[in-house]
Amino acid sequence: MEQEKKDIVGQRTKVIIVLELLRTIIQSIQPFLVPTCFVLAWGLFILITWSIVAALRDTVKQAKQMHQIPCADCIFFTGDYHLKCPVQPTIALSEAAINCPDYRSCHPNSSL
Repeated sequence: MEQEKKDIVGQRTKVIIVLELLRTIIQSIQPFLVPTCFVLAWGLFILITWSIVAALRDTVKQAKQMHQIPCADCIFFTGDYHLKCPVQPTIALSEAAINCPDYRSCHPNSSL
């Protein structure tokens, strides 16, 4: 029983020493913590903003490219799920159809 009490006291002493050491370390680096956290917070904010702007830019670029696909205004476009275009079925409604040589407008007075 006496040995257990000594072990408990020894363990508490070790914990107190470790806590005092941690307190000393924290107090010594505390002047650097505020500027470091400030820089890290702003850096994180800038990175998040940058990635959002890049994602929006890429989305707009992709949307503009998709709007160049002329298939919906072509006379050969069927609108059928199984065969969208009988002339060029492999490229219908894809980016490859942007410069389709067989494109004929449904609206003869409009230009592409």
